[in-house]
Amino acid sequence: MNNKGGNAVKLIGLFLLMVSALFLVGCLKPVSLEDHGYVISVGVDKGVERKYYITLMLQRESSGQNSSVSEGGAIVLASEGNDIFEAVAEMESNIPYILNFSRTNFLFFGSEAARVGMIAEFLDTPLDMLRIRASAIVIVTEGSVSDFVGGLAANNDANITKLQTAILLDRQKTGMVSVASVSRLYEAAREGRFDFCAALGAYDESIITDMGQKKSEGEGEDPISDAEPGDRIGGLKSHITGSALFNGWIMTDTLDRHETMLLNMVTGEFESGSFAYSTEQGENVFMLLQADKSAISFKGFNENGAPCFEVDISLYAGVHQPTEIMTDDEIMEWLSGPVASDIERELYVLLEKCKAAGSDAMRFGTVISKLFKRAAEWEAFDWRSRYGDIEVRFNVALHAVDKYSAEGLQ
Repeated sequence: MNNKGGNAVKLIGLFLLMVSALFLVGCLKPVSLEDHGYVISVGVDKGVERKYYITLMLQRESSGQNSSVSEGGAIVLASEGNDIFEAVAEMESNIPYILNFSRTNFLFFGSEAARVGMIAEFLDTPLDMLRIRASAIVIVTEGSVSDFVGGLAANNDANITKLQTAILLDRQKTGMVSVASVSRLYEAAREGRFDFCAALGAYDESIITDMGQKKSEGEGEDPISDAEPGDRIGGLKSHITGSALFNGWIMTDTLDRHETMLLNMVTGEFESGSFAYSTEQGENVFMLLQADKSAISFKGFNENGAPCFEVDISLYAGVHQPTEIMTDDEIMEWLSGPVASDIERELYVLLEKCKAAGSDAMRFGTVISKLFKRAAEWEAFDWRSRYGDIEVRFNVALHAVDKYSAEGLQ
C-alpha cells in the first residue's frame, strides 16, 4: 500500500474515532423532557429579607410530575433572592426537576416594585442566560404578584397559557387592554422616544370562580349563594383592569379600561370596541366602534418654542340597539357631531393625565424624533424636558354605518 492509501486509512480511522467519541459523550448525561418544569410566568415583588420575592407559575402537565394533561392547573413556586438566579437555585433545591424558562410568556411585576424602579434593576440581569424571550408580555399587578398568580391558578384551568390568548382577544374585541413585550420596554426606556404602557392586573377575592361553583354544586349547595348584587361571577379571580403608565423605567400612574381604549385610538392599536353615551334626553345609547385610521403629525413650534402636534382619528360607528328618542337620521347626526366631540374632550383630559405622569404613552416623541438625523442631536433636544409643554389638537371623525347592527363593522 502506498503512502497516500495509508494516510487515507488513518484519516478515516481518526474520523470514525471522533464520531464515536461524540456519541459516547452525548450519552453521559441524557436529559429527558420529563425532567423539566416549564415556567410560564415569572413574577417579581419586593422581598422581605432579600431584594426580590420571585413567583414562578408552571404548567402542570408540562412539569413531569406524572400528572395527566386533563388534570390541568398550575404549579406555583416562590422564593426570595437577591437576583433571580439565587431564587431559582433555592427553588430547585427541593424539587425533582429542572426549571426551564424557554416557554415563559409573561413577566409580572408588583406595582410597589414597579414604582420604585426595581424593574430596571431586575431586567439588568442577563435574562438570556435563562432563555427568557424578549417577546414575553409585561403585566403590572395592582397588589402583589403572588396574589395575582394565585388568582390565575385558583380556577384550576386546564391550560393556564390561555391567559395570553384571552388578553390578546380582549384587546382585539374591546380595545381596553394594552399589550406590550419586554423588548418594547427596553426600547422605550433606553431610547426615550416614547414611554411604555403595560397591562394592569388586579386580584379580586370576592369573585366566585367556575371551580368554586362546581365545588358548591357537588356539595348540593347554591353555587352563588355568597354573591351580592353587582358582584362579578365566574371566570378567574385575577383580571386586567386597565394599564400602567411609565416614565422611563418607573411606573407613575394607571389608566382604567376606558382610558386605555382612548390611548389605543391615538397609538393606532385600537381595533374595535364599544362606547356608551347619554343623549340630551338622558337615554343611554350603546354603539360599536371599529378603527379606520389614526395618525399623529408634527405641526412645528409655537411662539414659546413648544412642539405642536395634530392627531387625526377616524372610526366607523354603528348603534348597538335602536332608540325611541331619535330618528335614524338624528342618530347618524348625533354620532358624527356630539359623540365625536365628547371623545375629543376625553382625549384632552387623558393627555393632561399622561403629562402629569411624565409619560409619553401617546408616542409623540416617535414623531418629532424623525426631525433628527443623529442620536446626539436628539439627546441634545432633551425631549423629556419639552414633553410637558406640548400642544395637541385632536380631530375625531365618526363615520356612521349600518344602523342597529354590527353588519357595517365586519
